[in-house]
Amino acid sequence: MNQIDEKILSYIKKYLLSFAVMGAVTWFVLAIREHSSSLPLDVKYLNLADAFTIPAVIMLMVGVLVWLASQGTFDMLSYGFIRAKESFIPSAKYKHETFYDYKVRRGEKRIRGYSFMFISGGIYIIPALIFNILYYTA
Repeated sequence: MNQIDEKILSYIKKYLLSFAVMGAVTWFVLAIREHSSSLPLDVKYLNLADAFTIPAVIMLMVGVLVWLASQGTFDMLSYGFIRAKESFIPSAKYKHETFYDYKVRRGEKRIRGYSFMFISGGIYIIPALIFNILYYTA
């Protein structure tokens, strides 16, 4: 396989995994609501709207958190926890690393390729909007 095929396969795996997780959450929400064919039509639409909205919003919010973490938003907090651990736990190894050095080291290890969370969450919101519209018009 060449480099392009591996990259496409990587994207396919990411999207399949994200849709599998969102599908499992959708099924779980419908199972909790005891979704069945004997329910009135408006209740079915409400259950389906909620079942698609919840995993879509979770995926979008996880995407936002990953984006914030990749921008270095939580670096000060994690550096503070590391320094607190080194101060209070005697067996911890002291690195005597400054915040600047920590930030530079963390900058080299940033997460990349997380846009699939926004795209798959956005795609999953479409049926949620459709079922919401059907619920309010039924």
